[in-house]
Amino acid sequence: MQSSRRAWLIGAGALGLAGSGRAAEDLFSGVWSTAIVTDEVMTRFLLELSPNAATLVVIDTGGLRVPAASVTLDPPNLKAVWSEGITVTGRLVAPDRIEGTFEQDGARQPFILTRGAKYRIDDTVLPPGPLDLQRLKRLRRLSGAPAMGVAFAYRGRKPTILVDGLRSADAEVAVAPGDAWHIGSDTKSMTATLVARLVEAGRLQWTTTIGEVLGPALPDMHPDYRDVTLLHLLSHRSGLPREIEQKDMVSFAVARPADPRAARQAFVARGLKRPPIGPKGTTLSYSNLGYITVAAMLEAREGAPWETLMRERLFTPLGLGSAGFGPPGDPLKVDQPFGHLRRADGRLHSVADPRKSDLPFVYGPAGLVHINHGDMLTYLAAHRDRRADILGPESWRVLHTPPFDGQYMSLGWGVGPDGELGHTGSNGQWWHQVLVAPKTGLIFCAGLNAATPEAQSAVNQAQEAARRSAA
Repeated sequence: MQSSRRAWLIGAGALGLAGSGRAAEDLFSGVWSTAIVTDEVMTRFLLELSPNAATLVVIDTGGLRVPAASVTLDPPNLKAVWSEGITVTGRLVAPDRIEGTFEQDGARQPFILTRGAKYRIDDTVLPPGPLDLQRLKRLRRLSGAPAMGVAFAYRGRKPTILVDGLRSADAEVAVAPGDAWHIGSDTKSMTATLVARLVEAGRLQWTTTIGEVLGPALPDMHPDYRDVTLLHLLSHRSGLPREIEQKDMVSFAVARPADPRAARQAFVARGLKRPPIGPKGTTLSYSNLGYITVAAMLEAREGAPWETLMRERLFTPLGLGSAGFGPPGDPLKVDQPFGHLRRADGRLHSVADPRKSDLPFVYGPAGLVHINHGDMLTYLAAHRDRRADILGPESWRVLHTPPFDGQYMSLGWGVGPDGELGHTGSNGQWWHQVLVAPKTGLIFCAGLNAATPEAQSAVNQAQEAARRSAA
């Protein structure tokens, strides 16, 4: 998930050169760099080009790599299209300069690319070893984030919680072991677990469709969505686009109302008018809109906001007292970690303005939970141990098993070797990752209060060190 500071998911472009006599691959191949400053926030990109491929690297969102679905070279022009609804057109105006336009859902952003990898991602890998405070300190420095926290546990062993750094790059207040972290899209497995509890309560079924629940209120939804089920939505197999159109986002970037149900249904109504990007069941398309649609279905069926349902049916039964919604803490105090953005001066600064510190409130079920790492381990242990007081065996099986062809996404989880469950979340200002390894008994979570270029590497190295801490 991307930050609400801008509408652009990613912003970069492509190129060409007329009349040079050079092969298209010679003109286009290589790495190109650009930086866009919007509302005093700097976002840096690399564009990696080869004759038949283009990949955008979003430097300031954990080095996120986004491969293009198609690339057309027609010197001096290039066009690249991404499945996320992004189109880039560019023109080589000099051997080392491209001018072009980045377009997403009808909104446009101009760019200038220069040849070469101007922005480096530090790929340092520490020597292997167990996860302790000294290793965490080194990883936090490697990450470049103001603060980093990790927690892990094995069956029958006391949890380990380690933290290092500052709650804010703009204040000398140290992060604490009990501090909460914004977990971004790691929220999705929580929403799926809530659905499972409602299924067991007989309130709905895994095969309940959008049309059954929202059809009367949204009669003009695209007809292909009427028989899309909760299983389709929760496994990213609904065919829904990732988001609503960017031009419609601004109307939801407001303070969260006491009862967000009407706004969330209005958001979903706009999304369900968009045509599917592929057939349900066979199209794997990561969709925040899908999870927001699930929440709208739950709200319509239960007559209560998703936030209330989460507290009553998941947080309270599990004893997750630190769990809440949006950035943790008081934005006028430094009582919890702040998320961070890179400003025009090139440095990370904390985001304390509540109007800019998160995604729109309607995104709650897709990625707006905060929680401390002690409580997160409790949640992860429930999935590892398949706690019988939370769900029955069949519900746990459904949650952890990809319901359609392929072995990638179950319900809110990525599924890896040996049945491991994992996920990564970010709103562009935080980075968070979770792991459940049933066979070894390891549960792990890690958070940073900035989505730095090295965030993913630092967290992956911490996770590998936790694996080495089994003895």
